[in-house]
Amino acid sequence: MNINTKEYWDQRFSSGNWEKLDGRSQTEDFALEQIQYINLTREFCGTILDFGCGLGDAIPIYRKEFPRAKLIGLDLSESGIQICKARYVDIAEFIQGDYLSVPKVDVIIASNVFEHLSNDLEISRHLLAMCHDLYIAVPYKEYIIPNTEHINTYDECYFNKIKPCEWVVYNCKGWSQTGWYLFYNIYFKNIGRFILGKRIIKRNKQILFHFT
Repeated sequence: MNINTKEYWDQRFSSGNWEKLDGRSQTEDFALEQIQYINLTREFCGTILDFGCGLGDAIPIYRKEFPRAKLIGLDLSESGIQICKARYVDIAEFIQGDYLSVPKVDVIIASNVFEHLSNDLEISRHLLAMCHDLYIAVPYKEYIIPNTEHINTYDECYFNKIKPCEWVVYNCKGWSQTGWYLFYNIYFKNIGRFILGKRIIKRNKQILFHFT
């Protein structure tokens, strides 16, 4: 069952649960890592749409990196978009709706959204028709736990059936383990997992697809 409904995300955003679990800082971390792979200059003056913008916390990072661009945030959640408007209306436009509400733009960035979508291939086709450059960032080769928010797992070949694209796999502070947590919970504990015949845990990575 896909729990990723409008009602589900309205509740997560309006209840403060997203912020309590550091969703805002994770969004910022994702954007800061991805920005180095976005093939645009600071002089870019077209339109960038943040697809599935959540509470909009990537928008200030895009504004700083691309000061001349027009920015749009779009999310399924009505409560999420209300919060976006209250915080960032002075630097971006915000739209509540699904993928069919996406206007024609130059660039679409979908950061950690597609792993939640049942019809991700259909949506990718539609977004491609609505922009010149499409960036999709998702967890890389994630082990999916049933009945959780993430329902898709991605490798380098996932979108080949749609259109050939460039991709890069990278560590990301918002998703990858670091420091003591990485050493103890991944590397050290994997010794015990191997001895006991349990599944070896790999370090989380992200993959960013770029379609033109």
